[in-house]
Amino acid sequence: MNFLNINQLKAAELEEIFQLADNFLIPDSNTFKQDPILADKKVLNLFFEPSTRTKLSFEVAAHNLGMSVLNLDELSSSMQKGESLEDTIEVACNLGIDACIIRHKESVIHDLANQFPSMVFINAGEGAISHPSQSLLDLFTIRQNFDQLSKPNYLIVGDLDHSRVLASFLEALTIVGAKNITLCSPPELGKNYSAGPNFDEDLNSALDGKDVIMALRIQHERLEGALNISATDYIDKFQLNHQKLLDAVGHDRFILLHPGPVNYGIELNADVKDQDYCKINQQVMNGVGIRMAILTKALLS
Repeated sequence: MNFLNINQLKAAELEEIFQLADNFLIPDSNTFKQDPILADKKVLNLFFEPSTRTKLSFEVAAHNLGMSVLNLDELSSSMQKGESLEDTIEVACNLGIDACIIRHKESVIHDLANQFPSMVFINAGEGAISHPSQSLLDLFTIRQNFDQLSKPNYLIVGDLDHSRVLASFLEALTIVGAKNITLCSPPELGKNYSAGPNFDEDLNSALDGKDVIMALRIQHERLEGALNISATDYIDKFQLNHQKLLDAVGHDRFILLHPGPVNYGIELNADVKDQDYCKINQQVMNGVGIRMAILTKALLS
């Protein structure tokens, strides 16, 4: 099966993926075991945008499952000579590659999946549209800290309009039945959300009583023009720091997430990094287990 969008999954299927990841986790550790159940499979990584966490965790996940892992990007392929992406995928099919993991600035993966039904496609991020595997590892991390995903009070703060992480995360929260979701950003970075009842431009107000706080990176590479808000104003009004969190949240049971890469000094102050509530490193480690689960479900279903 292809893994293209979060909204293709039901709550029971999300839980199945989480349980698969649980089974891969080595007890009392943050490490996922090697289990070569896909040793007869070959996977091709096609990353047309820079990536560290997503690309490396998919590679580690595939190696843990015993897969043969191949990497190709635009600069190292015949696309430099005019070959189309479709031609590249056709070559992969002819070479017996079982799955393509694709990250692209455009929404190309859906058309490719329709054009090449014999290939399994996995979405590793498409423009500002979606990033389904990231939202799964975020939910998996929350699940490790809260009994029910529907119960926490959620806050997402930062560049809302340009975040593919947010788009998929909101879809995932809908599937698990979460109701208490607040969005916070400068108005110019939240135009698609500012008219909604769950939008709050005041960070201190938005933080009150929250259990799960996710900071989003300012997506400079996706902005069409310069921001009206200065870096100094953004830091003053929207940066999360240790004291602001302690003062505004109102309890000590919250967790802090960030999908990365983090601009420390902008959306987060570095003083949150080593706090017990900061689960960013846990998110990174969970990327391996969740992506092992995605590959397993995609190639064995």
